[in-house]
Amino acid sequence: MARTSEKRIKNKFELLVQTNKISQEQLSHFLHRGVQVISPKHDLGLDYLDSVLPEIVIGASKNYINEMKVPYQATSFIAANTRSDRNGAYVFKIPNQPSGGIKLLTGGKRKKGDNLFASIHRMMLGREAIMVSALNLMTNKDKIWNWKFFGDHLKNEDDKLYEDLVKLNSKVSGSNKTKYYIVVCRSDATFRRLNILQEFKNKKIAVLDPKNDIKVVFLTNLAGYEYGSKTIPESDRVDYLVTGSELDIYQAMLVLRKKYNIQMILNDGGRQMSNGVRDAGLLGEERVTLEPYPGDGIIPDQLDPTSILGQDGTGLDGKEIEKSILLSSIKINGDDNAGNAELANVYVYCLDEKKVL
Repeated sequence: MARTSEKRIKNKFELLVQTNKISQEQLSHFLHRGVQVISPKHDLGLDYLDSVLPEIVIGASKNYINEMKVPYQATSFIAANTRSDRNGAYVFKIPNQPSGGIKLLTGGKRKKGDNLFASIHRMMLGREAIMVSALNLMTNKDKIWNWKFFGDHLKNEDDKLYEDLVKLNSKVSGSNKTKYYIVVCRSDATFRRLNILQEFKNKKIAVLDPKNDIKVVFLTNLAGYEYGSKTIPESDRVDYLVTGSELDIYQAMLVLRKKYNIQMILNDGGRQMSNGVRDAGLLGEERVTLEPYPGDGIIPDQLDPTSILGQDGTGLDGKEIEKSILLSSIKINGDDNAGNAELANVYVYCLDEKKVL
């Protein structure tokens, strides 16, 4: 099955060259890069998970990831269609709502498909490191974003699926703990603006609470280190990665790979941060649960442009996400013909091989 899926994906890239959507050089990049297609049933012995999500797709082969001198990065988003006829833009947040209105995107209740897909993201791509912006850290300061943050919602809803997630996690990592939480805190001004040091003193930041025994790496500049380390000192749980008077994200990635031996990062920093990493040629893929229209009266009539994740026709292949190619789309909940399905989508971006290899 994996070989059939890999061949299908290869044919997709070759068709994009024939229709002048991507260049021959981009084709060579994607063919060299390869893909991983994992069957929960045949590769992992997880029959029930296979019945819900028959493929787990990662947009680079193990060999390619091993060759890289920076970590392979993937994002994780949920986005909902803004129109009942499914012809609207997809939004990933609703302004002026708690936590960006994430629950509202699924009609007010977390859905099975997103909880499943997001859990698997964290196991497969975030088991070594999850990277967040300082803003996202403080927005969710009381939470720890491991797979159970999403997976525990399935405990009562589908106990067989939850059992298979526990088994999957033990097979891929053997632990519930992500090895590193990486926080992008660009300068001392960021520490000040978000009141990080005071909240740390008050033990309000879960990943920095000693009892949770989590390793945190701050990516910051020299001024950020000098300011932050006075209150949050370096220790066996806290480290600072400093690239000079300005934070250089590429140099930071080189150090994360070489010093910390991090091969993969789940980039959970939000749209602005992930777009910056993408534009630097360092973002491998986007993993998105696409939700159907959540119902009337939820999404504002006037869309905030900063809340739009994508729209049909904007990708290199004419799909939803700008500068990307839709690699895989799997219906994981509901009936797509009825317009109520959740889609587990994986999109890939071109990497800058001069930087990453």
